[in-house]
Amino acid sequence: MDRPLALYRRFLWEDKKISWVYTSALDQLFASRAKYFETCAMAQHMLTAAEQREVDDLIAAATLAAEAQVDRDAWGWTIRLPLRPWGIFCAVEPEGMVCARFTRLPPDTAKDPIGGFAVQRVSPNAPVRQSSLIPCAESTHFLVEQYFDESEQLPARIAIKGSEAVMALSTPDAEWDIVKNLPENDLLALFHELIREDADAQPAPQTADDSLSDTARRIKAQFAAAKGTPIGTMLGDLKLMHEAVFFYGCSCDIEKIRAMIDNLPADQKEELWNGTQTLDVQCPRCGRTHILTRN
Repeated sequence: MDRPLALYRRFLWEDKKISWVYTSALDQLFASRAKYFETCAMAQHMLTAAEQREVDDLIAAATLAAEAQVDRDAWGWTIRLPLRPWGIFCAVEPEGMVCARFTRLPPDTAKDPIGGFAVQRVSPNAPVRQSSLIPCAESTHFLVEQYFDESEQLPARIAIKGSEAVMALSTPDAEWDIVKNLPENDLLALFHELIREDADAQPAPQTADDSLSDTARRIKAQFAAAKGTPIGTMLGDLKLMHEAVFFYGCSCDIEKIRAMIDNLPADQKEELWNGTQTLDVQCPRCGRTHILTRN
């Protein structure tokens, strides 16, 4: 499926030991969501403007968080804000695929002043890392900051405005006071002040990488023309360290779901099918419904 791709860049402010991740393509990321919903014949969530903003902010912040790391982990963010009768799950995969699911909860949930917040990170050949936190904010992207503050012990700041999003992340011995208390607009303004695009920069040469899947190679080729600045180039006060693309999608498919059901014990399978010949199974990550026919 052809899809819009959102280009993200990671920089290092070497003098202050602060890492930055920036994108000006959130509109592309959300355009890829619309494309995914259209292709999969999924209805858009019927959300209020405030609820949609929380979903969009979590997607933006979660993708920034993924690109802020050198290792390409799989991330799962499960958030239930205090005094809200709903929850949001957001997944980010190593190849840049992101999806989210909004779930309405029983009305009594709105009486809970605490909420819930969990983050799962999966690295290749490493144990799963799970963090469970008590939300200290009433907005989703501030909870991403909280995760880095409390679980990674590296303070983070995030600003989201229109199609732009930026994340500043401390490294050890960073001069963090420079960004610590900046309002979001000032954080974004500081990033723009620090960076200066070099119009004369030449595109980095593209080399084959046999470790990439066919899908990853197609994605890499698709956004290669959009980059053009070699890694390691100084743009103003910032050094370009990495580039990546993100797009909305989910790896669920009917064969994976069928294999999962086929592996259930016989009594559980019979209970699940309940005498029918078709079964509607909804992906817990993206909400897509897959219709299985009994063999």
